Amino acid sequence: MASCPMSKQHSDPNAPLLAARCPVAHGNDEGVNPLNNVPLNLSQSPNSNQSAVLSTKRETSTIPRALSADEANDTLDQHSSSNWVYPSPQQFFNALNRKGYQMPEDQMSTMVQLHNFLNEEAWAEVLDWERRWNPNSTSPPQLAQINGKPRELTYKARTLQWANWMMPSRFPVHRPFDRHDWIVRRETGELVRYIIDYYADEPDEEGNPAFILDVRPASDSLSSIQLKCRTAISGLWSSYLGSESKSKEV
Repeated sequence: MASCPMSKQHSDPNAPLLAARCPVAHGNDEGVNPLNNVPLNLSQSPNSNQSAVLSTKRETSTIPRALSADEANDTLDQHSSSNWVYPSPQQFFNALNRKGYQMPEDQMSTMVQLHNFLNEEAWAEVLDWERRWNPNSTSPPQLAQINGKPRELTYKARTLQWANWMMPSRFPVHRPFDRHDWIVRRETGELVRYIIDYYADEPDEEGNPAFILDVRPASDSLSSIQLKCRTAISGLWSSYLGSESKSKEV
């Protein structure tokens, strides 16, 4: 479970909470960067219908970005990379406004922090999976592409929705508020797809919003299927050894 790291910053107890939805307006229309579905050349200038001053500071992520040969200083080293850079609050506001979303300006910084936090948590999960695939890797994987698909439920999410309808007490799972497909490049050059379902969880003890990220490789390649099977078997074996250990202690 990922707790919201910026929720304690709100000083106004009457301020409305942000709805559980992806703060980035995904799209596949013209003028959109195909690598992350964010509009190209987002302006840092205030919008015409904007009343508050928003920060133009952009945070650099910890996520390595896979670059093409041309991007990597016009060299042929396709393994060169820099890190992904998150949009500023002003760019977020302009992107949302461009898509027709009317969002509170005073919550824009919180939305950016939330977006960045969830991305970092998702990448940490990807790294855990990749370490299981190749624990001896000397070069970290790189994120090559981000596809936002908030309206497309994954097969797993559909199954959990059906299970919740059949047995709500056993499967108290709500519809995910967002879905991402990430294309990750391994040090070998292999491209693997990861699926991320984002769920809103119950608030923590202090009333702060919390989230659940379901990150796993897509079952569309032999290596990903092998990784998922290996992880499942390892989990079952660890569970069995743990149970056996407890029985011996008794």
